[in-house]
Amino acid sequence: MSWFSYQVTIPSGVFKMEKDRDRLKKIIEQESQRLDNQTVFGGFNQYVKKMIQSLSIPVPEEIFLSVNRYPQMSKPARSIFLKNLETCIIDGHQPQPSASQPSSPIKPVDFQLSVRTIKGVGPVVEKQLNRLNIYTREDLILYFPRHYQDRGQIIPIAKAEGSGLQTVLGKVVRHDRISTRRGRLLKVVIQDQTGQISLVCFNRDFLARILTPGKKVLITGFFQTAYGKKETSRFEYEIIDSEDIQYESILPVYGLTDGLNAKKLRSLIDIALKTSLAAFQDTIPKPIQEKYSLLRKPGAILELHHPSRSSITELNKHRSRSQVTLIFEEFLLFALSLKVRRHQIQALQVQPIVPDFTFINRFIRQLPFELTLAQKKVLKQIENDLTSGKIMNRLLQGDVGSGKTLVAIINALYIIKAGQQVAMMAPTEILADQHYQRWSQILKEFGIEVSLITGGQSKEKSEIIEKIGEGRVHFVIGTHALLEDYVQFNRLGLVIVDEQHRFGVKQRSRLKEKAVVPHLLVMSATPIPRTLALTLYGDLDVSVLDGKPIGRKPVETVAFSMKEQKQAFQRVGSFLEKGQQAFVVCPAIEESDLELSNVYEVYEQLQKKWFSHSQIELIHGKLPSKEKDDIMGRFSRGEIQVLVATSVIEVGIDVPNANVMVIENAERFGLAQLHQLRGRIGRGDQAGWCVLLYQGKNQDIQKRMEIMVNTDDGFQIAEEDLKMRGPGEFYGVRQSGVLEFHLADPFRDWKILEKAHQEADLILQNDPRLQKPENQILKKEIERRFFQFLPEELMIEA
Repeated sequence: MSWFSYQVTIPSGVFKMEKDRDRLKKIIEQESQRLDNQTVFGGFNQYVKKMIQSLSIPVPEEIFLSVNRYPQMSKPARSIFLKNLETCIIDGHQPQPSASQPSSPIKPVDFQLSVRTIKGVGPVVEKQLNRLNIYTREDLILYFPRHYQDRGQIIPIAKAEGSGLQTVLGKVVRHDRISTRRGRLLKVVIQDQTGQISLVCFNRDFLARILTPGKKVLITGFFQTAYGKKETSRFEYEIIDSEDIQYESILPVYGLTDGLNAKKLRSLIDIALKTSLAAFQDTIPKPIQEKYSLLRKPGAILELHHPSRSSITELNKHRSRSQVTLIFEEFLLFALSLKVRRHQIQALQVQPIVPDFTFINRFIRQLPFELTLAQKKVLKQIENDLTSGKIMNRLLQGDVGSGKTLVAIINALYIIKAGQQVAMMAPTEILADQHYQRWSQILKEFGIEVSLITGGQSKEKSEIIEKIGEGRVHFVIGTHALLEDYVQFNRLGLVIVDEQHRFGVKQRSRLKEKAVVPHLLVMSATPIPRTLALTLYGDLDVSVLDGKPIGRKPVETVAFSMKEQKQAFQRVGSFLEKGQQAFVVCPAIEESDLELSNVYEVYEQLQKKWFSHSQIELIHGKLPSKEKDDIMGRFSRGEIQVLVATSVIEVGIDVPNANVMVIENAERFGLAQLHQLRGRIGRGDQAGWCVLLYQGKNQDIQKRMEIMVNTDDGFQIAEEDLKMRGPGEFYGVRQSGVLEFHLADPFRDWKILEKAHQEADLILQNDPRLQKPENQILKKEIERRFFQFLPEELMIEA
């Protein structure tokens, strides 16, 4: 069932729901007389939990959380719990607070305060949290688990042994010290009424001070029997201080960093939840909440840190109601911020550009090829933008080799001839240098001064920066270094961002801040299905280059099994003999348990077995930037014949003489990523040859190889990839893209993203400036979360 059909399925079983509700009432009455948790087979508490979920009965969070604790409660406590539960379920009322409860709630602590305000966070822990991008209480509360583990119900020690996680409850009875070659090893012995189990404490000698004899502890781990005795070395512990055990069968697993263990992180999150969770407000309007069966925000957040209503399958698939609620909220705010931004930008007036067509046509005539129809169409769209008196905010999508950069250069000429400067930001120094080497000399012949600014430069850098500030440099090409405060422009009129999926909204906005209101052209060579592109880039107009330059020869693609490696490399050898160069791409850097080709192993194999007389080099993402730049420079100059690489070469590498590519374990890459890699060859006057070496015979792998062999249309491949592998794997590797979300993933959750955009459109149709009272919380949250992306003069007016 898809997430948005959840609401629709409920009404069809109205009569059954009434029957189930009556049965639940009778069972609660029976349990009130027995108080033994045995009224229903499998346990009364498990039945109640299931029924609350299936009937969507609204009960207070504290009562629902108590359902799991019911087996450990005393009989008087069970009796009180059942009365409160009956009041909620049968009468639809919430139980009245007891006299012992405070009459007024404690005011929650502001979640925007630093994590240093949390008890237990000093300078050392603060640095550890900062490494996880946690700076405020809000960051900590919204730091959600990476996945969840099922640790089952508490079982007797005698039954603890199996392949999965299990949990036992017992008392520490003694410490044993075992002599080993590395010293004396601590074993903490735990006992219950059925037996004993030893906790083997490798490198955890400090546990002797914590798990002292007499302490009652809950142990979750992987248990085994060694020499007739039960033990575990992989375990987590929880000290039990009272009779009321707050046991949760689903264990959240968080991303950690050096020095910060899971137990410490969970305790800090719990402190933040206890003191600041109540400060979170619902931002999703109530009608939308009801339409999609979304939960209230505080309850949804609590559920993800302490699951009680959700199944482990739902949680690990990111499809629990709590996750859908928070994902929907993130997308709704994101969609509204983009649409509001687009509306504001469209309302701004700028000086129209007066095109110098004589100059532009002279530049186009000197090109050694004719522009494609697609390039001419997009240039007309850009020309209309620039002459309209409005700000251009345009995404240029194009397949690999479709001529996007040339379109961007001609766009830059419009601006430069109007007396303004252009900045072009590339994701890597290699790509920035490639753009500079290719275009600086050509543009100089037309009287245009081009400069390069990268992080690695030092010589003449201050002189270049001075010339940029004085307006003597017309076109600046660079990397993230262009974002630095010391780079100031005289009159910046256009920002070009190359390979958008490598930059976030923050980066492109920061570059735009260096001008009053510059035009923006964003380029992306990663084909994204049009509906998804329109949703992700809601603040941009979208242009598509769907043709290849005239004369560009196609890349022939063939697929062999890994067993036919010999045949592939023999053919590569024939290309090398003709003076051409080759890429060999591997999915891994080093040897792993997955039996994947890795660059080091393949590098040695090629040197010893296949191309012993050729110059071979390897490159991967973990090499220092200078070393990578040096290797790519030598490959570009033809000093290296074969380059063994990971997917680090996926973006922007342009070596016209490299016309051969072998991709090992091609089944490990997404279709879109394979297409990007293939786009690195066949960029000169020779036809390219790409061989996909794959492992496995299942239909999915065969179909994907067939798609790559039969088409070189990036947009068609992207659509197929989306259908076959699902949005979560759309890029093959997760990209840090449009925006940093706490929980949402645009490619995994694209159906929710589409629904959120539809609701954003409806909200703005009725209230374009978000001025109505019911939208004030939404408006404030957009301003709070996205103000850094909206220049001050573009902020929503009160």
